[in-house]
Amino acid sequence: MFLHSFKNTFKLLLRQKAMLFWALLFPIVLGIFFKLAFGNITENSKFKTIDVAVNETLMQDDNFKNFMNEMEDEKYFKVVESKNEDILNTNEDVKAYIDSKDKIYTKKSGISETIVETIMNSYSQKVSMITKIMQKNPTADIGKILNVDDHIKDISRKNMDPVNVFFYTLLGMTTIYGYMWGLFVSFQYEANLSTNAKRNAVSPTKKSVMLSASVLVSWIINFAITVLFIAYLKYALGVGFGDRIGTLIGLASISSLCGVTFGILIGVSNKASLDTKIGMGIAITMLMSFLAGMMVPEIKVIIAEKLPVINKINPVAVVTDAVYSLYYYDSMARFNKDVINLLIITVVFVVASLFFMRGKEYESL
Repeated sequence: MFLHSFKNTFKLLLRQKAMLFWALLFPIVLGIFFKLAFGNITENSKFKTIDVAVNETLMQDDNFKNFMNEMEDEKYFKVVESKNEDILNTNEDVKAYIDSKDKIYTKKSGISETIVETIMNSYSQKVSMITKIMQKNPTADIGKILNVDDHIKDISRKNMDPVNVFFYTLLGMTTIYGYMWGLFVSFQYEANLSTNAKRNAVSPTKKSVMLSASVLVSWIINFAITVLFIAYLKYALGVGFGDRIGTLIGLASISSLCGVTFGILIGVSNKASLDTKIGMGIAITMLMSFLAGMMVPEIKVIIAEKLPVINKINPVAVVTDAVYSLYYYDSMARFNKDVINLLIITVVFVVASLFFMRGKEYESL
């Protein structure tokens, strides 16, 4: 019976031409507009030396001073000494103030600030590592351990195209747009929502079997559309995703499920018509995309500074950040946090949907 429900639902969903348009063709059209609007306004941005200020007392540490000199020689940093963090307000060029090895002040959250924090975190970790190694083996060669170039090469030297962020947000929007498939499924199995749902409610097949098959179909379709859209962005529009395509596809599978469960939640949480709920989903998804920076990139930065929790509960913003970190960062730490966050959001959607669906009985079908 599972396969029977699977096949029937698959055929039914593929007949929904309006949903196919919104799920795939609409993002493709937006992608074309983005390419036309932003394609020629910028070339890949080259890494520029970052102006940083360092506590005068900290620079008295010979080891740290040598480290800063190396950073200047490699043209990663341009260092000035300062008594306190007030230099951030008096010198517009300074992006960060290093007060101590583990305490950094910045004006805002940005690429340059992130690079400084990454370099200093790497340095602090290696100093701690060296201390432990030297205690156990005073003759150890610490030259390679102190070399931080490999840790920042992929972050700082990679060409950065700010236009990519628009397309990453568009990808996040597309995968969450899969809510329509989940919404349609809810209309097929909640007896108070549609005629087909009433028929399914009295069917001898267990509702859990039919619903599981339908959710699987919805996820497969949304996942396939997301993968096709990634291929379109990469090969047709030339959007950079790096060489971690397998990991990106894994992210797409999770975000596709998130989109479907979001749609189910919209479907079972109220008794509005299907058209009304579709409009509701579009409005919410577009709001998520706006807050993720699709229309105005600065919005996401402002939210990150003023109310960062919004970016953590916004699935479009989470997907955007995950794709961004996967491409621009060598470390997987930030990406892994985004994936965990996305899984939590998905679980919340599932639990909330089950809450609205629990123990429903209908006196008249």
